[in-house]
Amino acid sequence: MSRLNGSFKALLCGTLFFLNGCHAPGIGPKFSTDNVHVPSNNGTLIVRPLQGDPLLGQIQKTHAGLTFTPQFPFLAGQTYEAVFIGADGRQSAAVHTFPIEAKAPELLEVFPSGDTVPANHLKFYLHFSERMAQGNIFRHFRLIDLATGKPVEEPFRETELWSDDGKRLTLWLHPGRQKTGVNLNVDLGPVLEPRQRYALEIAPDWESEAGMALAQAERKVFTAEPVDHTQPEPRHWTVSAPQAGSRRPLILTFEAPLDWALLHTMLTVLDARDEGVRGTLKVTRHETQWRFVPDRPWSAGIHRVRIGWELEDLAGNNLLRLFEVNLEQPQAPAFAGPRYLEFRTR
Repeated sequence: MSRLNGSFKALLCGTLFFLNGCHAPGIGPKFSTDNVHVPSNNGTLIVRPLQGDPLLGQIQKTHAGLTFTPQFPFLAGQTYEAVFIGADGRQSAAVHTFPIEAKAPELLEVFPSGDTVPANHLKFYLHFSERMAQGNIFRHFRLIDLATGKPVEEPFRETELWSDDGKRLTLWLHPGRQKTGVNLNVDLGPVLEPRQRYALEIAPDWESEAGMALAQAERKVFTAEPVDHTQPEPRHWTVSAPQAGSRRPLILTFEAPLDWALLHTMLTVLDARDEGVRGTLKVTRHETQWRFVPDRPWSAGIHRVRIGWELEDLAGNNLLRLFEVNLEQPQAPAFAGPRYLEFRTR
């Protein structure tokens, strides 16, 4: 807002007043939570975002002055100005920023939760306490090679993949660098090297949708192990069957960590009639264990776990095929359907 000639400035309750001529400070507009009031009813009151267009709303005129109520609520973090032009042409104005009343976002969890990943690892899941600001987010991330202390160049696939609630980000390491023989892999090399330690860093200036920055900088340190070129094999899982008549958990234990998100969608417990069993699942032990507690006690008999072929390990190998496939070599036909594990409750 431009400086008014001969202006008088006073800071009062977070509002900056500009007054022209001989008006007393009390004549200026005053912001409240949901309206703007000026103690004069003889003039014009305009309210707008700073240097923006006037807001839509209603003005009520009483003996106590003019009160402007916007059609839509004032926005937290937004700066507004109110200008009152008296009948004598003199002006007074106020600029006010509504404080953001929101919690600072926190990074609650990072998956994989363990401190090792295969060198051909593909993605991280970042869980936040609040909806995060989207668009141009990759400037907030760095992947540091702890052997050199320097950032890895171009490590991420810069595509934003958010959950519906805006609180979970799927952060991909660039598949073109993690896949052997692809152009980026040849030109830049893989993102991760076996037996090297890395740190995924998130800058503290990343804000939530409400405009609050992260409570602190975040860092996940991990070690890259040798590349993984094996498929998950349900036949090698350990099944701990619960007792009939109880609500004890069914426990599946895997040979290696599997994809956290897919473990929540790719496994279904079926009863003896092949109908889905309702219950609650939990992924534990750094994504090497899957626990399912039914809503009702287990019935006696044979049950099955249906496993979608899309279930992946950390390197993107699924039940149908490896992430890296040599197209020059003939591949045996694979069954593109679910797999089943049978267990009996007694």
